[in-house]
Amino acid sequence: MEHAPLTEPLFMIWQADKCAMLGAYQVAQAEVDLNFAHEQNIQIVRRQSGGGTIFTDMGTLLYTLILPESREKSSKEIVREVFAAPLVRALNQLGIPAHMEGRNDLLVEGKKFAGLAQYVRQGRVCSHGSLLYDTDLDMLARVLQVNPDKIESKGIRSVRSRVTNLREYMDASVSLQAFWVMLEQTLSDEWALEPYSLTASDLEAIDVIYQKKYGNPDWTFGRSPKFSYHNSKRFPAGKIELFLDVVQGKIAACSICGDFLGTVPIRGLEQLLEHQDFRYETLGDILSDVNLTPYLGEITSEQVLTCLFE
Repeated sequence: MEHAPLTEPLFMIWQADKCAMLGAYQVAQAEVDLNFAHEQNIQIVRRQSGGGTIFTDMGTLLYTLILPESREKSSKEIVREVFAAPLVRALNQLGIPAHMEGRNDLLVEGKKFAGLAQYVRQGRVCSHGSLLYDTDLDMLARVLQVNPDKIESKGIRSVRSRVTNLREYMDASVSLQAFWVMLEQTLSDEWALEPYSLTASDLEAIDVIYQKKYGNPDWTFGRSPKFSYHNSKRFPAGKIELFLDVVQGKIAACSICGDFLGTVPIRGLEQLLEHQDFRYETLGDILSDVNLTPYLGEITSEQVLTCLFE
């Protein structure tokens, strides 16, 4: 994302063994059954982008597109037009009636098989997601602890009831590896892909990043706040959850969690609210002067205020 030469868009299809992958701003204990994950040897990791927790195993394909930030298109337009639309067309060509719905879901016959997320750093945009092809959906439903308000807002009863594997829509003889090859070939027509092999120095740099960040428990479990004020609300653009330590009428500490689709670190917004009077007028003035889209996606300042004061 930060170091690869980027004269052309960089696309990857990859895999991870049993893994619960948290969104950047989520609290692990609220999203994952940690005891079950330990018993089943399911890794808990935290990604750089927003959105909700996903489960992957070796029946899942993950995919990533990295490209320069565009002056002509917003990050939302990039994820829908540049990233999701070609993927949907490729799946349609393979006989799968896929389509995009809502802010970041890919569906087939009303059931979700993929979600999309995105973040922006140093003039580059990373869009990524996962494809459920032959995933253990029972394990997915067991390990992901989804809040009841999220289930209710979707009009369904459980995680398991609203997801599906793409293998159900392919010929039974098409293995995941065969599907992977077919998908790559179809997407090559969309993006004129050229192969790139990771070098020894690439792999060394990746290991350093892993040791410092993604393999570090402080990064994975650090968002477990214990604050004196807590409230959460769900909006069409996602859930926002606020944890505040209010001391003598001022916000001494602030943590913002949720599955909103922000593209930059949320800490910048948290710092703007810290050391401010915990008053509607004060925080309303601050939020109205800030472009919240990079932090919270399409969640508005008025919606944040309702979470703060209702």
